[in-house]
Amino acid sequence: MLEPETETLRSTFPSYMAEGERLYLRGEFSKAAQSFSNALHLQNGDKNCLVARSKCYLKMGDLEKSLKDAEASLHSDPTFCKVTS
Repeated sequence: MLEPETETLRSTFPSYMAEGERLYLRGEFSKAAQSFSNALHLQNGDKNCLVARSKCYLKMGDLEKSLKDAEASLHSDPTFCKVTS
C-alpha cells in the first residue's frame, strides 16, 4: 500500500479504522499501522486512532513512535485515558 501522500485515499475514516482493527487482531501490525495512518490523514489528531497506531508500533518494537503517538493522543485532552487490551 502506498503512503497517503502519494496515493489518493479511497475510503472513509471509519473504514480505515475498522480495517486497522481487523489487521491488528490478526497480528499484521505493520499493515494495521498503515491503515491507522490513512485514517489519521483523513482526521488528523483523532485520539482513538493515535492510541491504536501507538499499540501497533509497540507490538512492532518501535518504542519511539509508540510513545510519540501516545503523547499526541493527550495533546488536546491531557485527561484522555484509553484502556488497551
